[in-house]
Amino acid sequence: MTRSMDEDRITGWLGARTPGGSRVLVGIGDDAAVLRPSREHTVVTTDMLVEGVDFRRDWTTPRALGRKAVAVNMSDLAAMGARPLFFTVALALPPDIPFRWVRELHRGLIDPASARGAHLVGGDLSRSEAGGVISITAIGESIGRRVIRRSGGRAGDLLYVTGTLGRSAAGLALLRAGRLRGRTAAEREALRAHHLPEARCAEGVYLAIHGFARAMMDLSDGLSTDLPRLCAASGVDAEIDPGLVPLFPAARRWGCDPLALALDGGEDYELLFAVPKARAPRLEKIWPPRLAPITRIGRLVAGSGKVWLAKDGSRRPLPRGGYDHFLSSVRPPTAPSVP
Repeated sequence: MTRSMDEDRITGWLGARTPGGSRVLVGIGDDAAVLRPSREHTVVTTDMLVEGVDFRRDWTTPRALGRKAVAVNMSDLAAMGARPLFFTVALALPPDIPFRWVRELHRGLIDPASARGAHLVGGDLSRSEAGGVISITAIGESIGRRVIRRSGGRAGDLLYVTGTLGRSAAGLALLRAGRLRGRTAAEREALRAHHLPEARCAEGVYLAIHGFARAMMDLSDGLSTDLPRLCAASGVDAEIDPGLVPLFPAARRWGCDPLALALDGGEDYELLFAVPKARAPRLEKIWPPRLAPITRIGRLVAGSGKVWLAKDGSRRPLPRGGYDHFLSSVRPPTAPSVP
């Protein structure tokens, strides 16, 4: 690490500029954080971003990168119906990164738009001889000791997603084509979705409070990869209607298939959840307009973990084409470059 960016300087700077909360008894600067316990269940998740695999410094800003690193962890808490409370950050940084880059990263890490009320309470620093690594552990609490797992789905449940699918992958296609700044409103929307995903924490908590979701997960690797995981955990199959999937049609303008991006693109961080059929009308009636819109895309049926594309009484298997860190060299594999 360069002389201008030694470990003590970074730790001291972070500690002085990171606000705590009423439940943070000891924060950054000691050997460990001390937190006031909750009476609810504690929910813990860890996710990391690796340079060259999950991000490129020449494609993003450190502030946006900090926000994204936090958001992808908060999305895991949202998928369990948990309320975010705290998070820690472990950084491995190449020696060529200047201190101002770390300052901007920190501003992104504690940005309320991504942190969703959670407080940064500690972490670790190390030197990397390769690319940078940002690893975050997020801690949340359940709502009334109820957590929503992937394994609760039952045959007959209806499947819903929040928001729009495929926007992040469309943004990645633009980046690959060298369009780091969007020329149109649609391009800027796609780039923002890729750089600054929004964790659906309020939506997850709402579903937990009202008990609508029987099973839930977030969509990080694409619907064609993530939905089979929910099905396998629940011991069911799924049928989805491709005509119902909420797409990003503007992606056609730069040579992308919106449905392929929605199924295989990944990094949408929307919620996928199963609702008992009898409760679905009530859910759709009272869903608050302040939250991300929800769309019914299909249903769970008897089976053992397969996903089918169903239309007009016929169905065919959905090939698994989403992202896998150990099978893919780039993310996502199906996002074409812009012509």
